Amino acid sequence: MSLDQLKLNKQLITAMQDAGFNKVREFQAKSISRILGGQDLLGIGPEGCGKTTSLVLTTLMRLKYAQEEAPRALILVPDKESGLALLEHFQLLGKNTDLRYIGIFPGAGMEGQKEELDKGVDIVVGTPDRIQAMYYKSKINLSQLKVFIVDDAERHIKQGFQTIILQIAESLLKCQHIIFSEVYHEKLERLIEPILKHHNTVEVDIDSMEQLDVIDQILYHVPNYKTKLNLINLLMRDTEVFSKVLIFANTKITAESICKSLDKRNPGEVALFKVSRSSYPSLPSLEAFIENPEIRMLIVSSEENPITDTADIPFIFHFDIPPSKVLFIDRIKKETPENNEKLSFSFATDIELILVRKIEQEIGQNLPVEELPMGLIIEGDRKSHKENETDEQDERGAAFHEKKASNAKTYNYKYMERLKLFGKKHRKHKKGE
Repeated sequence: MSLDQLKLNKQLITAMQDAGFNKVREFQAKSISRILGGQDLLGIGPEGCGKTTSLVLTTLMRLKYAQEEAPRALILVPDKESGLALLEHFQLLGKNTDLRYIGIFPGAGMEGQKEELDKGVDIVVGTPDRIQAMYYKSKINLSQLKVFIVDDAERHIKQGFQTIILQIAESLLKCQHIIFSEVYHEKLERLIEPILKHHNTVEVDIDSMEQLDVIDQILYHVPNYKTKLNLINLLMRDTEVFSKVLIFANTKITAESICKSLDKRNPGEVALFKVSRSSYPSLPSLEAFIENPEIRMLIVSSEENPITDTADIPFIFHFDIPPSKVLFIDRIKKETPENNEKLSFSFATDIELILVRKIEQEIGQNLPVEELPMGLIIEGDRKSHKENETDEQDERGAAFHEKKASNAKTYNYKYMERLKLFGKKHRKHKKGE
């Protein structure tokens, strides 16, 4: 699709060409016409897919020119840094218009910000907490809004802004509502349900020309930390399959908590990596772990020991998704042919899905989502997974967006069946093979 087919005015087309935007991305092709048509929209896509450009172009196009004093577009961002980057995007693509923008963030006096608003503004970019505070003190007029946008919704949720966003949305008169997010999960669904009554959804997947060669992956999507503990304990019951396991946690506290839980059920089979002053065994190296016939589970704190070389250990677990995607990717890269016999498991809660998404972007492929094993106790539901299999499958369907066909699983193996197929037979289930 060419820029002309986006049905933007000449000023915006010229600004895009001057800025070097000559290619229309899939997200832009699918979303811009819907937004310009006045439809409420939920946009889901990875970083770099074109969400920000779509947001800026459609806002500029809808407002067209400066008018009145009260803002006609409100865009909520998770923090000041994101807001300033978005304002730069408006200045870049809106240079041929007379539209006025302002950033409303914590750290500046409300009176000064009110004075700027009173001069007249068309587009307000701000954080939910500061916008709410100014609204309650009658320092911002939101009665003329045409467009209400929540950008980076998954980050708002991580920072606990859901309630504030809902309160702001409830206070607005009728206008267009748009929400952009990198991932879709249950917490996001609870946010959008009251805001987007009748909306269209635009979702694009990872668009990568190159895939990294990584060891086979399994991703478990779990609701909380306690369920993670239940899951690792359930999997580690199989001593025949999991003879040597490396478990990564983000912090020393979490590593010791995992060790305590596993040691209670597998006494004498668990150790920590390079930890002094602990009541649990500690091993000084991976070689010592491999050579020790008694210890089959070694727990590593990435906080203190950000190791990437997993040696010849056949199973690695990321109990937490590390904030550094580089650290995660270095651990799962294939370095030698022997890596064909390795398998990586990752546990992710809703909040961690954004980290998973960034990893998937980097490696150019999705981490296959595995069904939670039978018998797993889901904390908060106290009933067994087996007794509530149907309900939990429905819940996971809402939590991990399945509307896009390319994201759907092409296998239905339980985790033990997958492990029996481990090796060359297992590899045929990888994406793209």
